[in-house]
Amino acid sequence: MSLARRWAEDWPTRPEVGVRLLGLWEEPRRRYHGPQHLAEVLAAGELLGCTRAERLALWFHDAVQHGRPGEDERASAALALRWLPAAGWSGAEAAEVARLVALTEHHRPAAGDGPGARVCDADLAVLGAPPERYRESVAQLRAEQPALDDAQWRAARRAVVEDLLGAHRYATTTGRELWGARACANLRDELSSLRG
Repeated sequence: MSLARRWAEDWPTRPEVGVRLLGLWEEPRRRYHGPQHLAEVLAAGELLGCTRAERLALWFHDAVQHGRPGEDERASAALALRWLPAAGWSGAEAAEVARLVALTEHHRPAAGDGPGARVCDADLAVLGAPPERYRESVAQLRAEQPALDDAQWRAARRAVVEDLLGAHRYATTTGRELWGARACANLRDELSSLRG
């Protein structure tokens, strides 16, 4: 199903917001944080049982993407706070979407935060993808960082992978069952290649 159709099924009366969001996701410079990632995250969200508000957060979670981790997530959350009330969503709805988007900076929702757990797990589902897709996603991430030379990229990426292996566990039972073992294997394989 196309991304435009996915939007139309959830929010048929607000097509202009979907068009604007898709315009951001389709920026030519994006390699990983583009339509493929959005489609995969939305599909993962379906498997996790994401609500409409959570799916809306997935649409916004990487809407702003300039290759500045942390800043991009905060800017995406701020975008939701601006766009959603202007398009008719309540302030409370916009605040919840922004909160969920902000969680994707570190992917560590609080215990008992079901919405946050589902959004974070959906965003990281690619870690548990088949090895070919996982490696492709890493190559796409590398392509989004042209300012880094190979040594800088390897050092930065190694830190990310070590953090994910050391601290990350999918926050939902479904996420752990669907992607946990494969994610660990993918991350270990990548770390081995980074150390080699």
